[in-house]
Amino acid sequence: MKILIASDGLHAHYYQRMAWANGLTALGHNVAFWDMSTCTTFDVFDNFEPDAFLGQSYNLNESIIKCIKERPHLKVGLRTGDYKNDNPNILSIGRKEKETLLELQESTGQVKFVHIHYTPEGVAETHSEYEQYGLRPVSLMMCADLQSYYHSEYDPALACDIGFVGGFWPYKGQVIKPYLLPLLEEGYGYKVKIFGNQPWNVNQYCGVIKDDKVKDLFGSAKVCPNLSEPHAQQYGFDVNERIFKILCAGGFCVSDNVEGYKMFGDGIVIADSPEDFRSKIHYYMDNDCERLTIAHRGREIVMAGHTNVHRAADIMSYFGQSIPDDLDKVIQGVIGE
Repeated sequence: MKILIASDGLHAHYYQRMAWANGLTALGHNVAFWDMSTCTTFDVFDNFEPDAFLGQSYNLNESIIKCIKERPHLKVGLRTGDYKNDNPNILSIGRKEKETLLELQESTGQVKFVHIHYTPEGVAETHSEYEQYGLRPVSLMMCADLQSYYHSEYDPALACDIGFVGGFWPYKGQVIKPYLLPLLEEGYGYKVKIFGNQPWNVNQYCGVIKDDKVKDLFGSAKVCPNLSEPHAQQYGFDVNERIFKILCAGGFCVSDNVEGYKMFGDGIVIADSPEDFRSKIHYYMDNDCERLTIAHRGREIVMAGHTNVHRAADIMSYFGQSIPDDLDKVIQGVIGE
């Protein structure tokens, strides 16, 4: 099957879409990754002639809609915001976006599903109203990109007590400040390395890290913290991508408490407060055996159901296509074991 994936910029969801592309390719499909800023709509559709299109409802325009309508065989899946929540800090759908999406579905019936990266329970809460318009809302959670994160290597240059990759901005700072910043103080004596595309105003900020070295940081740090945005703590259904990456790389994760993170079971350590977060990091810093046992379990949990191959299989099933009986065999082929 020929699948076109639209990408609208180098941000968090770029990596999610690239993971899907890698997973779909591993399943034997022909995938084109479309950078919407560099190639025109008609050129990419005419040159590739896809059987399926993965895009976003918030950037549907006349050109994309025309290309869809010109291809009645085309199966469409769109990332779409919350239908009823007007909280500006979660993904909500605007009036114009909603009208465009519903008109497309009413006139073509080609949108096979709409999705978001929330847990299935979260999607049932935020997207169920789409069903009345013949749209199937589904959960496509973040995942571990095996091609990018599985084969981590210990790197002495990245070795540290605490390794963190992520941006810092005021909204996310509401969680970062009470949880992580106190650990940077001299009294703790931790060796901390922080990387991100946005500068941090701390001495431990090490700049931008190359994509292919992120896995090695996770595999070289004793503790890899995971911190969420405030709405994730409040609503509980937004599972961020960092945990999947850390665990896939063999890292040990201590996270703030978000209801959806229970899916990782005993493969991560969850802290209920900033004080508990710092206390648990301090405890596990000196307990190598426990730390490594938990990290190993976390990797097993991700490999059993949350790799990009699993998400690719979900996508194909939502498009009504068959998937391999033995995904484990596909995964083993990807990682070479």
